[in-house]
Amino acid sequence: MSTAHGIDRTDGPDGAAVRVFDCAIVGGGPAGLSAAVNLARMRRSVLVIDDRDGRSLWSQINRNYLGFPDGIPAAEIRLQGRRQANRYGARFLLGRVTAADRDGELFRLLVEGDVTGGAGIDAAGTNVNVARDEELGRSLGEVQARASEEVRARSVVLATGVRDPFPKFEGRDECVGRSLFWCIACDGYESADKSVAVVGHTEEAVEMALDLLEFTNRITIAAGRPGGFSVPESRLADLAANGIAAYRWRVASYPNENGQIQALILDDPKKTRIPVEMVFTVHTPTARNEIARQLGVNLNRLGQIIVDTEQHTNVHGVYAAGDATSVHDHQVSAAVHEGNQAACAANYYLYRPVQKAPNQEEC
Repeated sequence: MSTAHGIDRTDGPDGAAVRVFDCAIVGGGPAGLSAAVNLARMRRSVLVIDDRDGRSLWSQINRNYLGFPDGIPAAEIRLQGRRQANRYGARFLLGRVTAADRDGELFRLLVEGDVTGGAGIDAAGTNVNVARDEELGRSLGEVQARASEEVRARSVVLATGVRDPFPKFEGRDECVGRSLFWCIACDGYESADKSVAVVGHTEEAVEMALDLLEFTNRITIAAGRPGGFSVPESRLADLAANGIAAYRWRVASYPNENGQIQALILDDPKKTRIPVEMVFTVHTPTARNEIARQLGVNLNRLGQIIVDTEQHTNVHGVYAAGDATSVHDHQVSAAVHEGNQAACAANYYLYRPVQKAPNQEEC
């Protein structure tokens, strides 16, 4: 029987020892760490596998998370969550899960150790936050996966998050969470009385621009693409009637300094310059669902992992939490809640039959 401090082992096909955990958690953001804390507190052996390439490594400050009246950076929540999970015995493996299947009663995960997290324009996070996370990882005994390493687990929590197709420009990484945002529920309050631009061409972008009127009347919207807006002219009239200037042009550049976007330069004949203090981009994040697909987990039409209110997927022993799920709330508080729910469901799954109500496999 395994505990949070003891790991069962089995022999792999080549005779080498293979790690077996009660639960493998794929993703080390707020959802995955919440699951790790709660499962480890139930004396389960827990391995958090993370590639250091997620939203929690940007610079946004969460000001709507209960208990932090002055706000707390998402990267700090991540650091504190890692310390907390480690205190109860959770272990950390730096790597990217590239393949997964079920092998009898165990799930088998193949982890690649060649992780560049934080490097390059398409990776999430700033160099500063990634470096702090690396330093903490070393102090917590985080292990770098080998070139190809197998992990086996009795249950799996998928907290794989999303990829955000932010606009690409020099200095962008420092702007995300400081002057470049994506969630009005998280950061709309901070736009009060500021010059704000929305970049997007869909109805969702129009709605965001109109919703921002609750905070400021200095709002501009730019389609952000050559084809202009994909909404009826009546919606553009709604914008005009509410004092919101709409530009049908692509954004050519985002002049910025020290994380502060100063203006939008449009790709129109005049190269119109729109001074801004905050920019909200409207885009469809891509759920990181590759492992879910390999495990046979059901996805919705957007590729998000379908879960119930207790974070069960359709595959027994597999749970999901956070932005990769169909709930997709974007809120740190929601991710933490879902991670806790997933932990409770996984813990019940791991009970022996005598510990469960008759004829009931999961709660």
